Amino acid sequence: MTARTRTPTRQRVALVTGAGVRVGRAIARDLAASGWRVAAHHFRHRAPPGLLGLRADLAAPDGPEALAAAFRARFDRLDLLVCSASGFEPLPLSRLDAAAFDAQMDLNARAPLLLARALLPLLGRARGSIVNVLDIGGAFVPWKGYAAYVASKAALARATECLALELAPRIRVNGIAPGTVLWPARCPAAMRRALSARIPLGRAGRPADVAQAVRYLADAPYVTGAILPVDGGRRLSGRG
Repeated sequence: MTARTRTPTRQRVALVTGAGVRVGRAIARDLAASGWRVAAHHFRHRAPPGLLGLRADLAAPDGPEALAAAFRARFDRLDLLVCSASGFEPLPLSRLDAAAFDAQMDLNARAPLLLARALLPLLGRARGSIVNVLDIGGAFVPWKGYAAYVASKAALARATECLALELAPRIRVNGIAPGTVLWPARCPAAMRRALSARIPLGRAGRPADVAQAVRYLADAPYVTGAILPVDGGRRLSGRG
């Protein structure tokens, strides 16, 4: 086990979960480029080059504590916890069972709560903040065929608000609800055009848009309990 890293006073430390892929990866790289010291959690994918990778299965009951222990062994402060690790699976009711529902809830809703609890002393000492990465599906609107996923994100949205109340004034807790910011690899071109047409700003977003919003919330000292949509206005179009 390596010794703890004594971080210079002015260099802030962030832990980003799900940093091995997609939006989480973009957030971790953006924070690092902005001068943060970033610990990049990953599980099935590799951490971004140049960042300290911490591997853990956050869907397991002891996964959040294992990640927190690995972080504490290397750092003595935590200024920002970004919970971006997430499972996303379309599951119509005809295919939904207890195991599938629990898998979505365990990673998307339970893990951020348990990780926040495990890292509470470090966050409190630094007067840090938490940013949970939600989705407009669940945070604002329902989606047909995604009941388990949307329920898990709705649970995290309400938990975000509860933690904002419980942890104030030392720790701020906010959420970001992205819309279409990164297309699934197998998304057909026709579906991309149809979904883009429903976005008031007329285009899909980028992972960088979400990363920018994370930095805003990390540096907004009078904002807590907010859920910031980063969706080009898509939620205004209603149900998906």
